[in-house]
Amino acid sequence: MIETIILIPIMWIVMSTLYMLLLNKNEGTKGITSEYTTKDGVKRTAKKDREDFIV
Repeated sequence: MIETIILIPIMWIVMSTLYMLLLNKNEGTKGITSEYTTKDGVKRTAKKDREDFIV
C-alpha cells in the first residue's frame, strides 16, 4: 500500500516529463543559417549546398 503511494507520483512525474520532451521540437540547423521560406511556401533551414554533414 505504501509502495503505491510512493510509486504513483513518481511515475506520474516521469511520464509527464517524457511527454513534454516528446512535444518539444528541438530541431533545426544549430545556428548554421536562419529559417527561410521558398517560393513554394516550404520553410527550410539549410541551403541545398549543405548536404554534407559537419562531423
